[in-house]
This record gives sequence, C-alpha cells and structure tokens, in this order.
Amino acid sequence: MTAIVKVSKSALFEMVMAAFEAYGVKHDGKDIVAIETHAHLWGKVNKTHPFKCSIEHVSVDTSAAQDRCSVAPEPLSLEIKKDIASVFGEGYQHIGSFHTHPYLKKIEIKSSNELRKRKFYNFTDGDHQCELGNPTIEIGKKQYSVALVMTIHATDKSDDRKDGEIESNLFEFSLGNIKLWLKARVYEHKAVDDISVEDELAFNMYGLDFNKHFKVGELLPIPVETKLECNFLTDFGFYLKEFGRLDINSNDADYRSKDIAEKRWFIR
Repeated sequence: MTAIVKVSKSALFEMVMAAFEAYGVKHDGKDIVAIETHAHLWGKVNKTHPFKCSIEHVSVDTSAAQDRCSVAPEPLSLEIKKDIASVFGEGYQHIGSFHTHPYLKKIEIKSSNELRKRKFYNFTDGDHQCELGNPTIEIGKKQYSVALVMTIHATDKSDDRKDGEIESNLFEFSLGNIKLWLKARVYEHKAVDDISVEDELAFNMYGLDFNKHFKVGELLPIPVETKLECNFLTDFGFYLKEFGRLDINSNDADYRSKDIAEKRWFIR
C-alpha cells in the first residue's frame, strides 16, 4: 500500500512561515536563532483504504519548548486544540504533527550538498520514537499517524538547480538563499505479534532497533510507503520568485528584503 499525504497551498504557507520564524528570529529571550518549531496538522482523512489524507490547516504550538536540536510540545495544547477542532466539525480532523530541522552553515554542516549527501532531511530516530504509542487516525481496524518534517538551511547565495521532487515523499525548494526540504511519512501502528520481517526492517529505517522495543501487546509505528502531493511544489509555484536574503549565524540573523537584496538577472 502507498499512503498519500496531500498538502494544500494554505497549509504549506503556514509551515513555511513557522519554519522561517523559528529559524531567523529570536524567541523568548533566547540568545540563539535557528531553533526547531512544532505544529499539529488538521484536515480530512478517507474513511476507506488505501490511506489518503488531505492536510488543510496547521496550528503552531507556541507553548512548545524550542531549542536548536529539539522541540517538545505541551500535551495540554493538543487536548485543547482537539476540542476546538470538534466544534469546527468536518474537515478539521487531527491528522498528525509537523516540526522543523534547522541547519547552520559552517556549524552543523558545510553546505547544502553535505546536507543532501548525509540525508539530513530525513526523520531521525528521535522523531520516529515520538510516534510510539501515538496513533492519530483509525480506519477500520487499522491505526495510523502522519508526520511532516521541514528542513531549513541558509546558503551563501541562491541556487535552485536541485529544486523539485527527490523522492515520492520528499521535495526540495528554494526561497532566495534559503533551501527547504519537505518530507512526509505515514506510520501504521501494529501490534508486535502481527509484525512481519518486512515490517521489522521498515521499523529500523530511521535508526531504531526493533529488538529493543519488542514488548508483547505493544503497538509499534511501522513506516509505510508514502507519497507527498502538493500542487504548489509540483507546479513550481515558488520558482523564480523574488525573495530577500537571510544572513545567519548561531546567535543572530539579518534579513535583507527582496527590494534590497534581489539581484538575479532574470528579475533585475
């Protein structure tokens, strides 16, 4: 089964906004920039298989504990938001979570090429572990959860030559000198007793060891083949658009607006 995650232009807009703000703006008196952010995903889910969901809304967790290499949402926030969503009715089902991976040049990585080579746009073992015991969707007798991660990295200059679909569930795109990667993953939560050899291999995909999580009766999140659909990315709605430049280091960032910084030949 290939699970499909469809992301609306509006939802992508909200994710990019959240990623940029956490990356380039200091928060809550912190002395650093480029921190992670967390949000919840809302929308519609097909009631039959194969799995398909449509993400229409994103709610950023402003109460989350944010740091350079981690983000921890406040559980009470989701509890309140679920009740709010129930008031709004159909089309506001809780689907899953979104978070960011910020990278700084010459601190965590040397370049975008290193990020690609080492596949830092992937989910981490910690991200996978967060899915343990957290199914969000039930279809028939099966349970699922959905996760999106957006990796963000400022380069020295604009370079859109690699933009586009990298894998069926992964896109790379550019805004000025900022590179972004959006990856989607659907997990099916299966009882240990029902897990096949293929499921065990999939469980180990992001670095977790199946044998260390083997507890009879426990539900484990098994990554399933996922396809990310987003018309704005597929149709290159972002391509060749004017955008500013972000100069960033570990402790500070400076943004020059597009009117000042944009000097590409096809614009000026």
